[in-house]
Amino acid sequence: MNTDDAKERAHDLLRETDNAIRANPIPAVLTALGVGFALGLATRLLEIPERKSEPLRDALDDLRSLLATGAKRGKRAYADSAEAVRDAVEQAVEKARDLDVDPVANWWKRLWS
Repeated sequence: MNTDDAKERAHDLLRETDNAIRANPIPAVLTALGVGFALGLATRLLEIPERKSEPLRDALDDLRSLLATGAKRGKRAYADSAEAVRDAVEQAVEKARDLDVDPVANWWKRLWS
């Protein structure tokens, strides 16, 4: 069976269906309504039910997302400030070593010099 034969057969079936519908319009319409109703009922039963809107749960979800965003920003700011403090302490220790401000070290230097 080639494509031309298939097209011709499809046109023949379409003509026969059209003739049957024109000869019996009421049963055709009732059948179409029944099939449509059955398909609609089947799709409605198979749908995943939507979550009902609960104001308290929605508010908590919004609050959680807001806090999560704030927590991420807070972690970044903490890391930046911790690094800044670490650098400042290292610089202070280096300056203190340069100034020789440790009294115990001075005492030991005088004792052993």
